[in-house]
Amino acid sequence: MVSRFDFSPPSLGTIAAGFAGGVGNAAVVLGLYARADYPALESVTGTAVLALGAFVVGFVPLFLAAYTRLFAPAVGLLAAVAGTVALELTSAMPEWGTRGGEVIVDGPTHIGSYANTWYVWLALAAVVAVAEFGIRRQYGIADGRLRNVPERPLQRADRYAVVLGTAALVGLATSLLVVRPGVQPSLVVPVVFAFAVAATAVPLAALFEDGALVPLVLFAFVPYLLVLEVFVTTDSPVHILLFGPYAVVLAVVWLLERTARRRLGGTDGGSTGERPA
Repeated sequence: MVSRFDFSPPSLGTIAAGFAGGVGNAAVVLGLYARADYPALESVTGTAVLALGAFVVGFVPLFLAAYTRLFAPAVGLLAAVAGTVALELTSAMPEWGTRGGEVIVDGPTHIGSYANTWYVWLALAAVVAVAEFGIRRQYGIADGRLRNVPERPLQRADRYAVVLGTAALVGLATSLLVVRPGVQPSLVVPVVFAFAVAATAVPLAALFEDGALVPLVLFAFVPYLLVLEVFVTTDSPVHILLFGPYAVVLAVVWLLERTARRRLGGTDGGSTGERPA
């Protein structure tokens, strides 16, 4: 039996939801940029690029939520925006100046960090969407209400396409994050990519293969470090290299949970997901 991907065209309501999210996020970003007198707003091109990136970050999660009826992308966006706004409003205002023709800043620029790392938020939106889909499908949590997602049974090739595709997005976002201006790029970037892919793929594979939840819970350490890197830019991505050994830890936890589930009575541990070869 082959997994069926039956996607319908998005409705006007779905597009409107995404548009509202995009416009809302762009308004927040531009408003906070104006509040702190960011020099980027002095350029029409710079403002347009900034607004476009913010729009996409707001559009994608709300569109996904409306199109698939997955809640996590929308909740994640709201949490990211609320956290950024709180950081910005409770921090000292940045002071701008120039030195040798270069713009310099004294003080935190949290909204700038949020806006300029749009790729991180899009990757995390994909992760939470896939994680919610996996949990609801494996455990039958209102999965009948989902729309425009692969129907069961999900074939192994399809499962790993979803897992590895999502992990690759996180790997790409992590790689871009460590080579941002101000952070010295190095030959470790391919290693960072591989480690981030592994640390993301293991818990998602555990979820889709066995309905394992503990590796997914422990995976929260990965987005935590990514968000930390977004708002507290470091001069070295050494801490990101922890993703490699952490992927091994997650794999061990997966095996332990699988063993415990089998001993307690059943490979699935109560999950309803089908896992055809």
